[in-house]
Amino acid sequence: MKKRIGIAVILCCLGLIVGLGIGSLKRNDKQKEIVSKESAVSTEVGLENIAVGFSAEIVRQLQETADDKATVKSEDVPTVAAENKAVMEAENESVVSAEEVSENEAECEYINFVIADVDNYVNVRNQPSTEGEIVGKIFDGAVAQILAAAGEENDWFQITSGNVEGYVKAEYFLHGDAAAAVIDEYVVKTVEVQADRLNVRPEPSTNAARIGYLEKGEKVKLLEDCGEWLRVQYTTRKEGYVAAEHVMVQEGYIYAKTLVEEQEEAAARAVIEARGNITEQKASETLTNIEFPATTYTSNKELRRAIVDYALQYVGSQYVHGGSSLASGTDCSGFTCFIYADFGYSISRTPGGQLSSAGCSIDYSQIQLGDIICYSNNGGASCTHVALYIGDGQIVHAANSRKGVIIGRADYSPIVGIKNVID
Repeated sequence: MKKRIGIAVILCCLGLIVGLGIGSLKRNDKQKEIVSKESAVSTEVGLENIAVGFSAEIVRQLQETADDKATVKSEDVPTVAAENKAVMEAENESVVSAEEVSENEAECEYINFVIADVDNYVNVRNQPSTEGEIVGKIFDGAVAQILAAAGEENDWFQITSGNVEGYVKAEYFLHGDAAAAVIDEYVVKTVEVQADRLNVRPEPSTNAARIGYLEKGEKVKLLEDCGEWLRVQYTTRKEGYVAAEHVMVQEGYIYAKTLVEEQEEAAARAVIEARGNITEQKASETLTNIEFPATTYTSNKELRRAIVDYALQYVGSQYVHGGSSLASGTDCSGFTCFIYADFGYSISRTPGGQLSSAGCSIDYSQIQLGDIICYSNNGGASCTHVALYIGDGQIVHAANSRKGVIIGRADYSPIVGIKNVID
């Protein structure tokens, strides 16, 4: 009986202590209630600290009583450590799943991707047989997507590439992991000419002799980016340099070609190859295929169009300060002066003289093709540079010794006057 009374007293003391703790927790805004299971666990975990100063025997008795009154299964109320472990395991599983998804996506991207690995090309046929009709060609390094395996032994691929769809022998292609491992090596860079005509030179300088030219829209392979100049594969056996500001650099893959596309590309290449056969000496002395002005025009509008078209033929020509001809090179005012001279107009040879005496002065809102725009590069009222207006807010002019004759924006520099020489 005394033993039970002693235990009861101790429990009352502990109850008072816990009660005070609960009262304190109730005053805390962040803890409004105590869950009975959490209290039982906290009591069980902290028994050793609470029992400081009590005899070992009383602690043992208190432990037995507490076990009898509140038996809590570990699986019902997990400890904080167990909860943290479960959260960490869930996060790890989530990370692994994300990595697996990423790997699967990378695999799926190339699972049906093939690269032609041949000396020249492979025929694409309309059925998985060498008896099938040829519908196109896929050249070495070209890429395609596999639509299905075909043939009696699945030794053919049904593919789509560019505008071509058909069947090819599987043995001539890299695919799967082999294709994915080398795909970056098959990206091809080309340059597409944006100017009406662009000279190709043996050295990255407008002072270098021309070895040929490229027309607007023509494309050649880019070999090296040298900043303001690009080294290109001009013909099969000849490399050259073109001004970077007059081209658009494009990146992409080679694709199969239909028979018609192959013929058109071969014809275009033949034109460039023939053009590239011009000797450097001849190219340095004259511009090739320059069409000189006609003698009569039915209207001023037709005349203005002819002046612009004629001037655009000299895009890519070199700038020569004080130069005396369009063919061998001249400066800004020489360019406008000689262009007009070939149409029978006599204007000043200097920028200032063109501003003061060429034609009549007009406002920018009245500008037409072939009008001369006068600029001040030093911010003053005097004219230091001139150019021909070619429409759509653009000009053609002999810019400087670094750029040569180029196309540019009409508002690139302060305008001090506009001259109408025609009307």
